[in-house]
Amino acid sequence: MKKYFIYVSLFLLLLFFFYGKDFICSYLINKDFNLTKNLVLTDEYERIKYEYNELLEQNNLIDSFKNDGIITKVIIHDPYVFFDEVTILKGQNDGIKKGDVVVNEQGLVGEVTKVLANSSEVKLLTNTSISFSVKVQNSYGILKASGNQLIISNIVSKEEIAKDSLVYTSNFTNIPGEILVGKVVEVTKDELEQKVVVEPAADLFNLNYVVVRKAVNYE
Repeated sequence: MKKYFIYVSLFLLLLFFFYGKDFICSYLINKDFNLTKNLVLTDEYERIKYEYNELLEQNNLIDSFKNDGIITKVIIHDPYVFFDEVTILKGQNDGIKKGDVVVNEQGLVGEVTKVLANSSEVKLLTNTSISFSVKVQNSYGILKASGNQLIISNIVSKEEIAKDSLVYTSNFTNIPGEILVGKVVEVTKDELEQKVVVEPAADLFNLNYVVVRKAVNYE
């Protein structure tokens, strides 16, 4: 009787497996697909949420500039020139001009160096071909990238520059003043001058939306 029960049980199990395997496989595949779909949707939601919040911050930034700015999206961040330049989705048709300064909610990003009809190239702070007049404490100097560092040189003062001091754009060029550039992370000096190394305030690795501010016309 026991053998008969075992045989019947095995037969029913095989029968269930034979007719139910397609259903089981389909269920597992759909479950895996839905899980993957949910993960993709979650990632997409987080990306959109991040960009939305960043866009709000740029709008708040424009309000602080009294609407003196144009919000635009970074459309190209070429890995071959990652530390040098980006391309933005605004150009001559939007009123962008060469020499305009580019910022985000964190601070100075770079300068517009080439303008096309509907896009522009922006050289970043870390590009060795551009420089900015800056103010640190009560001293002024020229900020320029050298190798992998941002360095202030030609400091017109004998004032001792302290570590962690904030660096801002000056009012001595066509770049609007009082834009946060970064903070001092290292100070060395010799008989001639102080060498001040600056850490950028803006995260130049993650640029999605930026604001273009007009160059100052002193004429």
